Amino acid sequence: MAAAASGIRARSLKPVECVPFENAAMESFPSLEEWTAAAPEIVGRMLHRWQLTPGDAFVGGANGSTLRVTRPDGGNAVLKVAFPHEEGKWEAVGLEAFPAQLRPAVLAQDPWTWSMLLAEITPGRSLAASLGASDPRAALAAAGRLHLALTASPVPDALPRLADAMRDYAVQARDRLPQQYQELLGLDVQGLVVAAIDELAALATTGPAHALLHGDFNPGNILDAGAGNWVAIDPKPLVGDAAYDLWPLVSQVGLPFAMAEPQRRLAEYLAIAADAAEVDVGRAARWGWARAGLNVSWLLAEGNADAAAAEARALRAWAAVSGY
Repeated sequence: MAAAASGIRARSLKPVECVPFENAAMESFPSLEEWTAAAPEIVGRMLHRWQLTPGDAFVGGANGSTLRVTRPDGGNAVLKVAFPHEEGKWEAVGLEAFPAQLRPAVLAQDPWTWSMLLAEITPGRSLAASLGASDPRAALAAAGRLHLALTASPVPDALPRLADAMRDYAVQARDRLPQQYQELLGLDVQGLVVAAIDELAALATTGPAHALLHGDFNPGNILDAGAGNWVAIDPKPLVGDAAYDLWPLVSQVGLPFAMAEPQRRLAEYLAIAADAAEVDVGRAARWGWARAGLNVSWLLAEGNADAAAAEARALRAWAAVSGY
């Protein structure tokens, strides 16, 4: 799956050796609101430091500022300044670990401000925009093949483990259950959420655990690099079970939850993606059910009742596909 020569533009620049972003920034900006207020100054600082001319901003990034820039030599690139949060700490390291033709090169990194200068991907349309609506089956197959190549990459030292993250999430979700009991009863998913949290903990301790995971493998994080090639951006890298990564992809491509019987379309789409990715479709379905249950708990904790109700419908569909 070699990317077209014009798909990743870095001019003559050489990628840097990437490191985890610094924890100090998370301590300086403990909330997204505080970081958002400071973000324009940080972006301006990085534009000055790297001698960049700003261009258009990208839309859709909830946890960062990303914009096209022009370098002093006239080359195009992308400046990304991220909101410091635990899941994003290893993003640059994850990008560097993926095959060079399957991700943008990191041309510069400042770990203290959580900033990266990335090679531009052209044409750069997301999988969701390119194929997600017009040909969802082709999109799922292409994404599955990309996933297979990414998960075969060597795993960097000290990368967070999926099992540890899921155990922590399961403990936190169980702690929230007493406060959420009435809301879950109202959504008629109290039993499903409890079982999904148990499944999350069980999956974390069983099955294959050595693949390099993207961690946020949704169709918006897969870009067209031209000539039928696709690349991954914005990883939240982990090491663990490759079947974990398919849930956001299959949940979003082709909008299966807009169907009258979403579990039928979900099962079909999951089979396509799992076959291309060469992962166990049963484990991928169980991860989908577990993660949907966790999502309901998260959304209720955030006070987002409408989104939690929509996710409850998705949870029922995933539970049916998983055979629960």
